[in-house]
Amino acid sequence: MGFLNGIKRAVRLPLLSHKVLLKGRSIGRNILDATGSYEGHVASMIARHSLPKIAIYPNERFKTSIYKASDPSPCLDEIFYKQESLLPYGKEYWFAIFTSLDKKKNPMQLISSFGRRNSRKSVVDNVEISGRSMADGALRTGAFAWCYDGRRKLAVPTIETMTTFSPRSVRSAGDGLSIEISGTAPAYKVRVESEAINCDFDVRKPSRGYDEEILNELKMGLNYQVYNLYYDFDGRLNKKECSGRCYLQKVILSTPLVPWYWSRFVFKDGSSFVFFKPYFGSRELNYALRNKGAFYNASEDKLYWVHDIDVKHDKKMRNWKFTSKGADYTLNVAVKAYADHGFSFKYGGAFNYNEHMANVKKFDFVAGGSKVDLKKLGFGAGIVEDATGLLI
Repeated sequence: MGFLNGIKRAVRLPLLSHKVLLKGRSIGRNILDATGSYEGHVASMIARHSLPKIAIYPNERFKTSIYKASDPSPCLDEIFYKQESLLPYGKEYWFAIFTSLDKKKNPMQLISSFGRRNSRKSVVDNVEISGRSMADGALRTGAFAWCYDGRRKLAVPTIETMTTFSPRSVRSAGDGLSIEISGTAPAYKVRVESEAINCDFDVRKPSRGYDEEILNELKMGLNYQVYNLYYDFDGRLNKKECSGRCYLQKVILSTPLVPWYWSRFVFKDGSSFVFFKPYFGSRELNYALRNKGAFYNASEDKLYWVHDIDVKHDKKMRNWKFTSKGADYTLNVAVKAYADHGFSFKYGGAFNYNEHMANVKKFDFVAGGSKVDLKKLGFGAGIVEDATGLLI
């Protein structure tokens, strides 16, 4: 409870009473559900005492939505290929994440990222980074890349990079690492160059399914934005041919970094499952700021929304289970991690960001007359993100 109480002291809120805590435990849900007006009270106190009220936020014309590949969707180049005008301690991060489905056990996956916090100083994995100012037309950022190449894990440690922009590209480069995203819908390129990891991937819009997702939402008066392109890819990683599914992502935050679970898994038949659960509190006792996911069934070409996903794992964080039950569906998923990598953020708090590459061991989804399992979906793989701590 020290974490939650620290937040409430920072925004001049009273402590949760013992009576409220007992009530929260007794109903078996997150503790703050016991006070229906608490979230509104938090928002009003933040606006009054701590942070300015945000009435208009960047990129507000991009509304929360998800788009089918067969339908028109907005071009996200102006999001991916620009520096944001961030509030103090605002954050922006780019990701390019790839999952191959060419083998049934421990397939190739690659995660590359760069970004910054708008502050005089940030410390990522003991590397000091200033994310405030441009220098010679470039933005100061931090970057990393790591992968499992089908046989072993390879990693490029976090370094400070300079990120440059053009109307059709963004490139982040520093000592020993370069990450570049270029092109425009419906085809992009991603290149990673380093001593350990070298890839050159062609990224293209899929012919079916869902190819784009936008989350642009306010929570307690603060804005977070996530822009995803869900595309196919092929190319070479360390001179080896590979292909599969990827997503290009831009994240923009005016919020502190709080704990979250975030997962995306793709299947051989073209289906996918994704969910996002940011929360306050501990893994055992928490208040979910958002808890929503989607399962795309490729055989039906249909999207199913799922809510209130329960996340469990063993002590070694290798075996994960995700379950959800609604009025008209049930979901049971089990995955096993085969590679992981962690990052630490300091200065303005302490935050740990862990990524786990995993195989899907069980997937059972029932909705109405539809029953789906791995026999229908085929082999599945993806990542589980597990973040803890708090970073202003």
